[in-house]
Amino acid sequence: MNTMDAVGWIAAALVVGAFYLKTMVSLRCVAIASNVAFIGYGLMAGMPPIVVLHLLLLPLNVLRLQQVQSRIRRVKRASRGTPALDMLVPYMEVRRLPGGTRLFEAGEHADEVFLILSGRVRIVDRDSFVKTGQLVGVAGIFAPEQRRIDTAVCDGDVELASIAAGKLWELFCQNPEFGVYLLRLIMQHAEGEVVLGLPARPTTPTAGSMRTSMATASS
Repeated sequence: MNTMDAVGWIAAALVVGAFYLKTMVSLRCVAIASNVAFIGYGLMAGMPPIVVLHLLLLPLNVLRLQQVQSRIRRVKRASRGTPALDMLVPYMEVRRLPGGTRLFEAGEHADEVFLILSGRVRIVDRDSFVKTGQLVGVAGIFAPEQRRIDTAVCDGDVELASIAAGKLWELFCQNPEFGVYLLRLIMQHAEGEVVLGLPARPTTPTAGSMRTSMATASS
């Protein structure tokens, strides 16, 4: 086997290997390597179409790799390194919304979930806020008929990352760790805990606290 054939087989093996990869960063890295190998093979074999094709694909793969890595850094900063959220990154779309934008309204079909990267979102029905690093819209995905149970509005300019409900369900079924994480979020939402940006459940006043309040009011 001469050098040209060896380079061709390496390029072909890299393409096949890319189909077995599950993470976007690894896939893009292998795709870039295959582009370089095919360019070398095309030059040695005198095949201009192959050279031109992979010269076009190479910068596209480099660009997509940079976009994914940038998205990973931003999501990690916002999520404070929550491992369960890291697997969402390749499937998320980052967008910026001006203040007053309505993310969703109660009763609407829940078709995506949002991770707040910067700013905060107001939950109108509860008069509370979801802040940076928190997910919003998860409860609607699991609600009956997949309908929103709250109305959410951007409280000032907001940068967020969104993921489609279909992809969320896919990850939920495929990864137990992520499934447990989402179930915990649903329970926290149902209980109204502050961790989701929602008000904590009101505590039942005790006799002691009532006497203290009455004494304070009368003084």
